[in-house]
Amino acid sequence: MLNTIMRTALAYCLALAAIFGFWYGAGLPRPIPEPEVATHHTLQCVSYAPFAKDQSPFDFAKGMTIAPARIDADLAILSQHFSCIRTYSVAGLEALPAYAEKYRMKILLGAWVSADPLATQQELHKVVELAKRYPAIVRAVVVGNEALLRREVTGAQLAGYIRQVKAALPGVEVTYADVWEFWLKHPEVAPACDFITIHILPYWEDKPVAISAAMDHIKKIREEIGKKIPGKEILIGETGWPSQGRMREASLPSLENQARFIRGFIALAEQEHWQYNLIEAFDQPWKRAKEGAVGGYWGLYSADRADKHVLAGPVSNFPGWRLLFMQSGAIALLTLLIARRHSSMSASRWLLFSLAMATGAILIVLQGHQFFIISTNTFEYLWAFLVLSLSAGVYLLALQAIGSGTTPRHLNLEGSMDSLRDFLRGRSRLNPEAVGGVLRLGVIACALVAVLGLVFDARYRSFNNFGFAIPALAYVWFSRRQPGLVAPSMLEHLSGLLLAAGGVAILINETPLNRQADIWVAICLLLAYPLWRASRPVSLRPLLPFGILVLGAFIAFAALRQGIFISERLVEVCADTPDKTVCLVRSLIGKLMYHQVFAWTSLTLAVLAVWRNAVWLCCLALVASLAGLAFYNVNLAALAFVLAGLTLANRINTKTISP
Repeated sequence: MLNTIMRTALAYCLALAAIFGFWYGAGLPRPIPEPEVATHHTLQCVSYAPFAKDQSPFDFAKGMTIAPARIDADLAILSQHFSCIRTYSVAGLEALPAYAEKYRMKILLGAWVSADPLATQQELHKVVELAKRYPAIVRAVVVGNEALLRREVTGAQLAGYIRQVKAALPGVEVTYADVWEFWLKHPEVAPACDFITIHILPYWEDKPVAISAAMDHIKKIREEIGKKIPGKEILIGETGWPSQGRMREASLPSLENQARFIRGFIALAEQEHWQYNLIEAFDQPWKRAKEGAVGGYWGLYSADRADKHVLAGPVSNFPGWRLLFMQSGAIALLTLLIARRHSSMSASRWLLFSLAMATGAILIVLQGHQFFIISTNTFEYLWAFLVLSLSAGVYLLALQAIGSGTTPRHLNLEGSMDSLRDFLRGRSRLNPEAVGGVLRLGVIACALVAVLGLVFDARYRSFNNFGFAIPALAYVWFSRRQPGLVAPSMLEHLSGLLLAAGGVAILINETPLNRQADIWVAICLLLAYPLWRASRPVSLRPLLPFGILVLGAFIAFAALRQGIFISERLVEVCADTPDKTVCLVRSLIGKLMYHQVFAWTSLTLAVLAVWRNAVWLCCLALVASLAGLAFYNVNLAALAFVLAGLTLANRINTKTISP
């Protein structure tokens, strides 16, 4: 008895020590070189938006107002480091110039230019009024921000807006701000401006730039623009680095990299005597809804106005590591309930149990931490709950297998779907094998949904590597211990093929430089391996007609998207003649996409297909979901595609094997 207690205590002490060592190392602040100028010299400009973490500019339409005390407190913080702020709109910021005057700060006063001419004119009138009222504070007026990038106006329209403001504000410099490429694509804009304002964001480049090459990239682009648009002063109107978010090729968001970038850029800009504006003052969580997690984390300060130590001091990627350690420790201690039932394990099994327990506890907390950062809406919170639940379920299953020395049995995907359908209809109960099969079915289905999202809408989508690593490793281990664990089925074969093909597509799209993508591809292949191994003899030929249908439908929707919806040629055509048939079609697609019609239609059809187990409903749901995937309603459309696809394969397999 005493020996058992000592073994248990030793195993848990080792696991907790490993967990503590991991989080201590991950959270250790690291010194980053500081530019000398940051400690004794006021920096130039920084982008400023007044929103708290639960606010957004869209709330103005609901009657939101910005409290003057908020602006006062924000500028009190920013004036300690910066001599100037840049705004993007005058909405809600009518009191800003007075407080800028109080703190002796200049303003790059922005007017928001959109596809709505009436709203744009209202912005221009307000910006002119404020610039006239505070001539000593307004350094320049910025007419529009990335309106050409968003394809909301033409170059000619934009130049007209700029000239309109210049005529109303003689003596005040007027400019426009956009990504550097769009100044070259629209040469008619620069002559209308007093100086040009370019955005250089190495992370967001079409070919993302690693942090190690970021300064060279900025210098190269700055020199190139100077040569191609001679005779104009250049302001780098946006540059920065995100502290959180998904990796793009070799470009990794992190607190350390953000500090490294900002400090390096300040030193370079001062050395080269550049005019610049950093993005941005405070994290803006509302941007995550449109730009993914990375959009909300460009601030030098958090949304709560806490200093992220970007400008000075050591920096940690996990400043809250103590809380994360306690969460991991709590998860590890909960497994005592399993350890008590198998306290007679050998020393080698105790060691394996301890290693698996510590690794899984860390991975679950890492995934929970990521979901806390990236989740913004009901779907994403439900997704987080589902992935964490499945991951925790497999974690406990694996520990139970180690403790008992046995391999858990589970139904194949076909049998799991049949058992789940019968259970939901009240026809039968779930036995242990069926429960294990449903758990595995959930993992595979969620992995397929994630793969589709990363294939069709990767730009703003994070990799859920930590959550899926546990089942990927566990199911490979189960299959290696007992090769004949799962009966072969068409659904196993199809799911394995889709996971492997999706992994390859992601690797090609992201390139091997993206370490996060490389790990996800490995997870896909690990999940696919047991599926493929169990189903090699099974033919997918009965699914060929449906595969042709899916391919043809997607080609049609993709052609519609490329030829009409995102065609740059049609931007100017539809600006001049919005009543043309092709422009009306383009507008209709935009409305359907905006209101998630493709997504909800496909999901409704998919749910009906699952319930009715009908082939024709599956086909309709697949076609509708492909429209959603093509037109950026990806979250729900991917879910609908997987539900309909699995149901269809299950139904065809049943027909094939029926006498």
